[in-house]
Amino acid sequence: MPDLPLFDAAGFFAHKIGEVEQALISKKAELEILLANRRNLLAAIGTLERLAPDELRPIQPELASLKEVLATTERNISTVEGEIEVLSGKLRALQTAKNLLEVKESP
Repeated sequence: MPDLPLFDAAGFFAHKIGEVEQALISKKAELEILLANRRNLLAAIGTLERLAPDELRPIQPELASLKEVLATTERNISTVEGEIEVLSGKLRALQTAKNLLEVKESP
C-alpha cells in the first residue's frame, strides 16, 4: 500500500479558519494603534494651531511634519480597514464552507 497522506477536509478548514482569525486579530490590533495615533496627532496639531502666529512660526516645520504623518496615518487606516473587510469576508466564507462540510458528512 502506498504511503500517501490523506487529505482531511475538516482539518483543512479548521486550519485555514485559525490562520484567518489570527490575521484578523493582528489587523484589528494594528487598526486600534493607528486610531490612537490619529487621535494623538489631531490633539497635538490642534494644540499647536492654537498658538499665536509669532509662537507658531519657529515650529512651522514640526507642524507640517505632524500633518504629513497624519495624512500617512489616515491612508494606513483606510488600507487596514480594507484588509479587515477582506479577512472578515474570507473568514465568513471558510466558516460557511466548514458548516456545509459538516452538514454533508452528517448521517
